[in-house]
Amino acid sequence: MITLGIDLGGTKIAVALVEDGRILAQERTPTPAGGQGAVFDAMADAATRLMAAAGRAERVGVGSPGPLDLAGGRVLFAPNIPGMEDAPIVGALTDRLGLPVVLENDANAAGYAEHLYGAAGDCDVSVYVTLSTGIGGGLFVGDRVLHGAHGVAGEIGHVTVLPGGPVGGEGHDGSLEAIASGRAIARDGTFALGRPVDTAEVFALAAEGNAKAERIVANAARFTGIGFANLVKVFDPDAFVVGGGLGAAEGGYLERVEAAMRAYLHGWPTPPLRPARLGTDAGVVGAAAVAARS
Repeated sequence: MITLGIDLGGTKIAVALVEDGRILAQERTPTPAGGQGAVFDAMADAATRLMAAAGRAERVGVGSPGPLDLAGGRVLFAPNIPGMEDAPIVGALTDRLGLPVVLENDANAAGYAEHLYGAAGDCDVSVYVTLSTGIGGGLFVGDRVLHGAHGVAGEIGHVTVLPGGPVGGEGHDGSLEAIASGRAIARDGTFALGRPVDTAEVFALAAEGNAKAERIVANAARFTGIGFANLVKVFDPDAFVVGGGLGAAEGGYLERVEAAMRAYLHGWPTPPLRPARLGTDAGVVGAAAVAARS
């Protein structure tokens, strides 16, 4: 089945025709800042152009930032897209394209692509984690994306690993994202070094032997490993697939995370950590796969 995958981002909209995980044709367009109607039009226009040039799809899958109301087909709030509040994305695209539309969380969509066709293609059970400015992820069993009873399963960045720690964007103290995300590393570096620094500079300083930067990087890796170890004890995956800028950071960061995870899994099965393979294509491939298998 040929399906159309749409990956809605804060700065760009990616659209692709996909068959069994293989991209047949694709294009990208900027995400407009004119409100949800303009966003819906941009998505539909890109999809229409692509299908006119490369062939018709049977169904459409959309990967969107959230939180989402999956049952109602709505984006409740997309922090980086102006006007995307209580946005009826499924109904709007169904009306504009005349095709069935399925909505999925963007991290779940990317992880689903890795589970089916990428780094976890040989796994029955996998966890996808993106370590970036924030921390997100998804849980997968067989050909299923696990959503949970209320659609919020897989919110890995919001698990509590240090009660009393920094307060995260969700308002709770000590979440993994508040301690070990790229934004948290930059925050800690700025405080410790007494001047504004970004995540990349903290890693570079750590590689040069700066003791403060090294301690910040080690701390982030340790708590990420603790979070992964907790997931193993609950979910028992075959493997973790790790994407995002931190997952690809130089200096053996992912190996540090794995060592910390192992330290908290003594006596338990220890799954491997695998770098994500599909890169920026994961979002559209996964969105298309959700549509094909729904």
